[in-house]
Amino acid sequence: MKEYDIVVIGAGAGGLVLATMANRKGLKTAMIDKGKIGGDCTHYGCIPSKTLLNIAKKYNSLSLLEEKWALKGIKVSGKPDFSVIMEKVNENIETIYEHTRPDVFREKGIDVFIDKSGAEFIDEYTVKIGEKELRFKNAVIATGSSPRDLEIPGFKEVGVLNTLNFWSVTKQPDSIAFIGGGVISAEIAQAMAYLGTKVTIVEKHSEILGMIDEEVGDAIRDVFKENGIESITGAEIKSFHKTDGKAVMVYEKNKEQKELEAEKIFCAPGRQPNVKGMKLKNAGVEFSEKGIDVNEYLQTSCSHIYACGDVVQPFKFTHKASYQAGLIVNNILNGNNKENDLSALPWVIFTEPEVAHVGLSEKDAKEKYGDSINVFKVDATIDRFVTDSETKGFVKVIFDKDDYVLGADAIGAHAGEWIQLFTLAIKHKIPAGEFKDTIFAYPTYSEIVKKAFTRYLRKKQ
Repeated sequence: MKEYDIVVIGAGAGGLVLATMANRKGLKTAMIDKGKIGGDCTHYGCIPSKTLLNIAKKYNSLSLLEEKWALKGIKVSGKPDFSVIMEKVNENIETIYEHTRPDVFREKGIDVFIDKSGAEFIDEYTVKIGEKELRFKNAVIATGSSPRDLEIPGFKEVGVLNTLNFWSVTKQPDSIAFIGGGVISAEIAQAMAYLGTKVTIVEKHSEILGMIDEEVGDAIRDVFKENGIESITGAEIKSFHKTDGKAVMVYEKNKEQKELEAEKIFCAPGRQPNVKGMKLKNAGVEFSEKGIDVNEYLQTSCSHIYACGDVVQPFKFTHKASYQAGLIVNNILNGNNKENDLSALPWVIFTEPEVAHVGLSEKDAKEKYGDSINVFKVDATIDRFVTDSETKGFVKVIFDKDDYVLGADAIGAHAGEWIQLFTLAIKHKIPAGEFKDTIFAYPTYSEIVKKAFTRYLRKKQ
């Protein structure tokens, strides 16, 4: 039986970073998984969805040549070949996967074990993968999450799509209905609408993207209306069936039962942590349907077994998993001297325009600090936004009484790029005055960040 300093269970974003860092630090490392290395982000999430979105945005921009870009007299005809688009999506997946194939890690000295049965704990120091048993001093559970199914009559019979099987679709549907109004639905729905598919989003709550800032949410929902995306909110799905080859969703809204017909249905009501089948109880690891319980150092109830990424609450982001992976390696080597701090965790919705957030929302800041906070908003009318005809959007910054940033919400072109400056401000407690005195290149999108600080301080004088 082989013995390791660390066994990493799960070879997604968190697992790959963990195994690589641990190996670099001289720890004898094994990484195990039940599927392709790279995890959901590479094969089913970030990479394919952003590729599809990018292509769809480019196609949509062609229809705006005259209206938005002042290129009069140029006409665009024809419709994109969806099968070719999906070929490009899968080509990009393979390009990324080339850097994460098992042999890449084996060449670095990391033992990689893959078996569709997955990992099973025998006891608190032993894990089984296939027919092999591995002993470890430390283990990390980084098994990620998977799409949540619905226990609704007819759900399986209508052939529902999700992030696992959508990327193998080669024929563009004339119509598609999304279940759930979260980030996954928002991004793929806009892409499909741009490509000419009739899109409907069905959400049980009062708004789609209801978890984001209210003003930002209103702005992106208005964009969706302009895109021709229909939203049915406050709807409870009752059943599914097929009629003339199409899927029919039966739902109830305002106590009235209605039907929605679509060629395809995409299910995205949320994701569930992958905790089943590992026999966690054998190792004394406590968990629930929400994920694995961890302390501030990301230790589970069994102190030498850690967990990170989607399998740990809150948030399900690749960059959260990567951050926590580095934290765990540090804590294993240095005696748990760093706490898991997500107070400056940014996130982005890659729609057009992009939506971005970091830190506390205006609502949360008011609940925590009361009337002592200051909220300042700058519209996307900064020069670079004007030159690029991208003036739709704004940034809202929440300051404390001493002019330190508590949080920021943004919607606008490339918001996911310049939100990072607010992340730095929060993480390193940089006061507004420091940004005011910093030179920003002109004309750039990130100037909106400097304008937010300078105008805020000017208003306070």
